[in-house]
Amino acid sequence: MSGVSGGAYEVRHGWSAPAVRGALLSLLLLGLAFVPGPPGWAAAVLGVMGAVCFLAIAVPACSRRAALRVGPEGVTLGGMPFGGRTEYLAWAEVASVELWTERSHRVLKTPYLGVRHRTGSEPPPVPPSDVPVLRQIDAYLATHVPAEFVEAFRGTVLSSRVTTLWPVDSVRLKAAVRAFAPEVRLFDRLEEAPPR
Repeated sequence: MSGVSGGAYEVRHGWSAPAVRGALLSLLLLGLAFVPGPPGWAAAVLGVMGAVCFLAIAVPACSRRAALRVGPEGVTLGGMPFGGRTEYLAWAEVASVELWTERSHRVLKTPYLGVRHRTGSEPPPVPPSDVPVLRQIDAYLATHVPAEFVEAFRGTVLSSRVTTLWPVDSVRLKAAVRAFAPEVRLFDRLEEAPPR
């Protein structure tokens, strides 16, 4: 699944444990469509859901396409065969690499990998804060957050990918980022969502 090729850290889509579990669950849904007893519309819904979910997992897993590559030239966030385009981000554009988890349900946690980067254009001007609460927040942040930290992230955009079907080895990822771009900040918050 993951490895180092030419000094780069790379993760490919494939049949990881989460992908296999998801495919089996999808096939179970598809199989339930053929159990006698439920109404025809329920069987059709189960069948379509099972087939679509299975294809959404199986197509990327069988493609073995690169999901993530961190190399000397920058970061590549792979796209999906039916959506999400591949993004190539040179180190000069990258401000940070982030790992986090969002809780979509009490039990379910979805892991993400994100890259904050500059879009290449001037950031839009910050509108004046006419709301008292926003002025209070700005005043607090001005006294508690270093100015160089704020400046490093001004005008950046977050490009992210869900990493459920291709688990990231955070130790290898951090080592690769430190080796190729020591000035890039790393955030590993796998138990919390990033600030928006």
